[in-house]
Amino acid sequence: MGLGHLKSFGQRALWMVSAFCLVIAFSGGPVWAKLDSSASSQKRYAIAKKEYQNLLYSKSKMKYRKNWMQAIAGFQSVLKKYPKTQESYKSVFTLGRLFHKLGKRTGLRSDIDKALSYYHRLEAEFPAGWLTDDALYFAGQLYVGRKSYAEGRVAFQKILTHYPKGDFVPKARRQLNSQVLKVNKKIPVLQPTVILRDLTFVSGANETRVVLKVDGSIKYSKKRLRNPDRVYFDFQNARWDEHIPDNISVEDGRVEQLRMTDTKGSPSRLVLDLDEDAKQKVAVRVSKNQLIIVVPQHKKKFVALKTKSLKKKPSLRVVRNTISSKAQANRKTPVVVLDAGHGGKDYGALGAHGLFEKELNLRISKQVQKILLKRYHYKVIMTRKNDTFIELKDRGKIANKHDADLFVSIHANAAKRKSAKGIETYYLGSGSNEQARETAERENGDLVHSVADDAVQEILASLISTTKINDSSRLAAIVQKRLHKTMSKKFSGIQNLGVKEGPFFVLHDTNMPSILVEVGFVTNGREGRQLKRKTYQKWLAESIARGIHEYLEEIAPSI
Repeated sequence: MGLGHLKSFGQRALWMVSAFCLVIAFSGGPVWAKLDSSASSQKRYAIAKKEYQNLLYSKSKMKYRKNWMQAIAGFQSVLKKYPKTQESYKSVFTLGRLFHKLGKRTGLRSDIDKALSYYHRLEAEFPAGWLTDDALYFAGQLYVGRKSYAEGRVAFQKILTHYPKGDFVPKARRQLNSQVLKVNKKIPVLQPTVILRDLTFVSGANETRVVLKVDGSIKYSKKRLRNPDRVYFDFQNARWDEHIPDNISVEDGRVEQLRMTDTKGSPSRLVLDLDEDAKQKVAVRVSKNQLIIVVPQHKKKFVALKTKSLKKKPSLRVVRNTISSKAQANRKTPVVVLDAGHGGKDYGALGAHGLFEKELNLRISKQVQKILLKRYHYKVIMTRKNDTFIELKDRGKIANKHDADLFVSIHANAAKRKSAKGIETYYLGSGSNEQARETAERENGDLVHSVADDAVQEILASLISTTKINDSSRLAAIVQKRLHKTMSKKFSGIQNLGVKEGPFFVLHDTNMPSILVEVGFVTNGREGRQLKRKTYQKWLAESIARGIHEYLEEIAPSI
């Protein structure tokens, strides 16, 4: 793209920003209030966010409470219209921050109370989210500020207990060690919430066995009811992991189905709906971090379902099935598209030791391909097999053309700060922080490279489709976990930068779960040397391939 085109693109984008702001300023009221009732959660959230930014960037607007309430109402509309979306989750956090900032300006206790209510709502309704430890920290600050030290200690301690890898852990620990909290009562002992994270069942000739894996010690009660016959377990200190579905059909002559419920204010529950002729006792035992439920065979002749298949696969994972029904019907072998970032005239980042990113990406991608083919017997498509330049917009089309189940783009990172290092994995989103947006801008190249204005970047990002966000975030989490776990065992000093969302154009047009892996910083002296080594590349490829396999195993349809 020439300089003239870049300038033209930048001017058009800046014009978009100006027009957007003029609409807000002169339309006679908030834009969100004039939206059609069918407007998407993304559109509502984007407009509410823009109004929030306009408020914070204007000292004159911040003087008047009505402007704050107008910004607050925008996020409340998202929450009311789309209560179960990612935009709703971010809206709850932002509402807490708005009332927090407003309360600091006004000194009104009612504003601080509302801030606390939203922070705690985030914790109660979205406990596994990446913003929850942030909310707990801000809540703790507010409690300490009003000298409610016990509540403050509880909030900070929850961060250490429930979010030990969160970015607010060091700050929470400093708060707990501060003099103001030490001179008061001891930190209360919290009963941590246990995650009911995995559910499997096996239908054998003599029994049906249900195995529930948990992250900690659980407290439960068991009760049996008749007409219809069922057994249920109430877990007092636990909640279901987000990937566990509401019910799963078993229908093996002993158990008809499993039902899982999470109701606010009530225990999490597992229900076994039994066959009407099942009069036998249901046995329960706890082994390590597992609750094992056994329903033995009764006198009525057991009719096994697909016994032959069950012998080949004795354990059935119970998770959401995210592969399309068309893909399930037409094939059994998953298709994975591997995208080696950059290539040809696009060299990518230049490393501290003469390492070109495009070469590193291709080497690792080829090794991932080899493992997926030979070990796991998946079908693998490469967007490029050699040093070829391929437009970003064409890479997703390759995946769509082959009706792929997954799209994984492999890259290496770079930063002006030479000390920057670590592994991170992205899925499609607007970018949760400045570093994520900078990484996306670099990987996107000339598509947005010339447009430096932050507001322009946000408007461009808001236009991106997010149809596969949930599946992609799950894939990113599994691959990132495997990367960090394996590389940390093999090498020292591995930095886990976590899972993030970012506006990567290569992920935009794909119709399947899609992620972008940044295997390390070529601009870091030590990490750059490691990335040049074949052994290091081998283990990176091993980790990525295993993460892909674990995700595909998780979503595999039950037989």
